Amino acid sequence: MSQTFNSVIKEYRSGYSLPREVYHDPQIFEEEIRAIFMKSWLYAGHQSQIPKRGDYFLFEMAGESVIVVRAGDGQINALVNVCRHRGSQICDALTGHETRFTCRYHGWTYNLDGSLLAASRMPEGFDKSRHGLYRLHVNVLAGMIFINFDTNPVPFDALERDLAAPLAPYQLDRAKVAHKQNYAIKSNWKL
Repeated sequence: MSQTFNSVIKEYRSGYSLPREVYHDPQIFEEEIRAIFMKSWLYAGHQSQIPKRGDYFLFEMAGESVIVVRAGDGQINALVNVCRHRGSQICDALTGHETRFTCRYHGWTYNLDGSLLAASRMPEGFDKSRHGLYRLHVNVLAGMIFINFDTNPVPFDALERDLAAPLAPYQLDRAKVAHKQNYAIKSNWKL
């Protein structure tokens, strides 16, 4: 953690609440996003949201946008929603269906697994295999899709081991999302 966090936490006394800055300081919040959330398995959605090949939804968190898409073999992929050419977003709609993803800026076209299919105006010898969309780690547990931004994530096994049995009676893999609603509240995630 940063010098800001370290200096603030020095004020902490056992048996008391954390210092005010832990809840309000934007720099500490950004550090927590990087150190905790971007390295954790995050619930992104349910497999029922993408029943067919090409169905997708966007997962948004901390300024990052991810395309969660069902590929041809039933595989679920999580792709960073940023074209590798000029950095513009590939998908704007929160949900949809595509056979491939095409950037509107220069027409770079990606497969549902994120691999680059076509790149206009590139020099001879350009290696398309090195310029696919960034892929995130994905695991499905009881129909729930979890993603991880970290390049070397903690194993999913522990989460699966802890949650599989308690979730089994609910048959969440057979569930469907009937309604989704967000509640905007003015508070830090710790509250």
